[in-house]
Amino acid sequence: MAKRVVDVHEETQGEKVLDDWFAKQALASLDTLEAAARSILGLITALLGVLFGVLAVASNPLPGYLRFPLVRGLGVISVAALLAALFGALKVVLPRRVELSSARPDQQAQAFQDLLDHKSYWLKVAAVAFGLGLAALGFTLIVALLTAV
Repeated sequence: MAKRVVDVHEETQGEKVLDDWFAKQALASLDTLEAAARSILGLITALLGVLFGVLAVASNPLPGYLRFPLVRGLGVISVAALLAALFGALKVVLPRRVELSSARPDQQAQAFQDLLDHKSYWLKVAAVAFGLGLAALGFTLIVALLTAV
């Protein structure tokens, strides 16, 4: 077993344990990002159902609160943001083709980092869009409740 040199001293047992822990966390990161994206996908599906129920576009005549431009505007913002979050979450969980040489650890490390960066970026996009969509949905519900006759 090769010994690593840390700074100017041999690696201590504590440093080895810490290094092993970080290596495990790095490998588990992809699974964690995908699990978070799948959670967002499930939540978006439920929230879009709630939003369409509130907007009740199939109702004839339309509910009174839909006469207010604020309710319609917030509804549009909510749908757009939730669909953007859905897109971002799908970018995290959909498989991507990665070509690399199995004999090149540097290529493997770079491919892993690229994959991690890609999933992390799109999960951030999904989370921000989800937050905006959730806030717009909350405001839509509040305005609809306050203006319902």
